[in-house]
Amino acid sequence: MARLDAARALLERAVADRVTPGAQLSARFADGARESISVGARDYGPDAPAVTARTVYDLASITKVFTALALVRVAHREGVDLARPIASVLPYAANTPAANATLLELLSHRAGLVHWAPFYRAVQAERAGSAEARRAVLDAVLATPRGPVGAVRYSDLGYMLVGEALAALAGDDLDAVVRREVIAPLGLNVAWRGVDDRWHDEAVAPTELCAWRNGVVRGRVHDENAYALGGVCGHAGLFGTADALRDLGERALACLAGDARWFDPARMAWMIERRTGGAHRVGWDARSEGSPSSGGRMGPRTFGHLGFTGTSLWCDPDAGVVVALVTNRVHPTRENQGVRALRPAVHDAVIDAAR
Repeated sequence: MARLDAARALLERAVADRVTPGAQLSARFADGARESISVGARDYGPDAPAVTARTVYDLASITKVFTALALVRVAHREGVDLARPIASVLPYAANTPAANATLLELLSHRAGLVHWAPFYRAVQAERAGSAEARRAVLDAVLATPRGPVGAVRYSDLGYMLVGEALAALAGDDLDAVVRREVIAPLGLNVAWRGVDDRWHDEAVAPTELCAWRNGVVRGRVHDENAYALGGVCGHAGLFGTADALRDLGERALACLAGDARWFDPARMAWMIERRTGGAHRVGWDARSEGSPSSGGRMGPRTFGHLGFTGTSLWCDPDAGVVVALVTNRVHPTRENQGVRALRPAVHDAVIDAAR
């Protein structure tokens, strides 16, 4: 574990400083070696169990990567043009501000939709996931005015629609489609809570103390809009481990190197290619300018994604390195922003160790 010693020290300091109760870090190096560490506890309770490699975390917006990969696979197989407007896939989107947003604009955060809005407030928590709750949230998403199209405007709303479109195109429930297209072929220890409950709630690290849900959220999606939709959506809802995210990143790098057994290499390269207007690609994100969360040592072709709960996955195809970091930094409150400094420091430590 020597290559992760410096990163371990940073994570242990972060736990001591209450940046997060605990964390998992998993890395794959250019020589093919995989190393993982776990630090801290699941929560701040005096008897909280220690984090292990099997502790499960809310992956938050990293769900978008899974959704995008599944949609690109389905679109390729079925001959679906991603320039199609969302209303051609979801007829109930017709005559709304979002009607003409294309699948590609939504996938790449260029449809002009806002980042987030508290649509869940129109839903009683006890009714979350019901047909009425889902309709209320989706109608609110579709009714939201759009800004300029083309420039990047990171949007959970867009991926709520992407998830609905994927289910419609595949003719199946979203959880089944993503499981079939991404999770099962790669053998990933990732699942939707409430649908595929392979873990007991006690194995899942808790997230926030939520007034709307009248308690600490554990074992169900943290994002309130996702919860109102039933916990299975295009923008959030998947749970898993750092090792599972590392495995996903490793397969993405293998695909870029020509391995076509799971995903077409040309399409993976297309998903991560540079686009005008900002750093976001198709499903994936890239290193931002200034002080990127991926740190200052990863290469210019680095791609990955963040999750609001304190999760991240970054892949550097030039260095052959994948780094997955998962935390529950939102426990017990999202006001804790210490992960912003922790992430780049940890990523830099891993890259330094890889050299």
